[in-house]
Amino acid sequence: MEPRQACAYPRGLPNLINRYVPLVILLSCFLLSAQPAEDPQTQYNRGTGYWYGNGVPQDYAEAANWFRKAAERGYAEAQYRLGQMLAIGQGIRQDNTEAVNWYRKAAEQGVARAQYNLGTMYVFGRGVARDYDEAVKWFRKAADQGDLEAQYNLGVSYRDGQGVTQDFHEALTWFAKAADQGYSAAQFTMGLMYSDGQGVPKDPVQALTWFRKSADQEYPPAQFNMGALYTAGLGVPRDLEQAVEWYRKAAQGGLPQAQNALRNLAGAGSPSAQHVLGMTYENGWGSLEIEAEAVYWYRKAADQGYPPAQYDLGRMLADGRGVRKNEAEAEAWFRRAAEKGIREAQTRLETLGAPK
Repeated sequence: MEPRQACAYPRGLPNLINRYVPLVILLSCFLLSAQPAEDPQTQYNRGTGYWYGNGVPQDYAEAANWFRKAAERGYAEAQYRLGQMLAIGQGIRQDNTEAVNWYRKAAEQGVARAQYNLGTMYVFGRGVARDYDEAVKWFRKAADQGDLEAQYNLGVSYRDGQGVTQDFHEALTWFAKAADQGYSAAQFTMGLMYSDGQGVPKDPVQALTWFRKSADQEYPPAQFNMGALYTAGLGVPRDLEQAVEWYRKAAQGGLPQAQNALRNLAGAGSPSAQHVLGMTYENGWGSLEIEAEAVYWYRKAADQGYPPAQYDLGRMLADGRGVRKNEAEAEAWFRRAAEKGIREAQTRLETLGAPK
């Protein structure tokens, strides 16, 4: 008996298969390649997902990869984001020239932040030749769309005469637009304009109003100027305690000038200024940390009976910071501070095991 075939084809079928299978494969490849590519909006969304770590591990390199895919297909927001990442070297090698290229593409499509960033690149000459005229052009486009920083920078351009004819009135107009929307740097600059009489008559009260708006948003230069106004009594009654408090805030914000102002008041004998000056040295606010200098100023204020300084001096003595450790003297200062209502001093006394 002849062996049974596992599968039998009609006569001539193998030849047909050989002729048409390659064609079927080609058609399959064609159909696969014809599938629509992922749309740029989806690619951009993938990029933002990796940027913020939403639903995936945060990965800036992957974010840049997806932004580039969408940017190359003309998606404006992705072009802006890619430019931003190139400008700061986030997840991708820093390249200011390429950053400018992508900023420009997005800016020409009307993305306000790209217009603003492109303007700053022209101001500082990053990735492009410095050109104040071009900077003003792009700042204006972004400012007209309501971008606060662009409005502020356009004001700076008019104030300083960079890329435009100097015009304090026009500068004030743009500063006001940003300041009215709560931009602290613009509010501070409005204060300067009223203080110096640029574009408006000098008006210490208006200057104070704008400085306070900015200072209340913890803008260190405005906090410093509030201190200066209280020190001099300009627009407000002279009040050195208020001045010291504003200088403290400015120093804590990292402004070195505040420490200098505090030193002047401390040298004139103000115990609150001496105490805060000690704090700047202990914590490195606008200065180097110099614990011995902190102890010096704490002692100056403590000797004048200033309770917070008495507590801080006791703390430094108890811990041996900036001075030889001396628990007995620390206890004496804690006791003085506790008697004047400093609760932390009472707590330290109990820690030292001293009776109430």
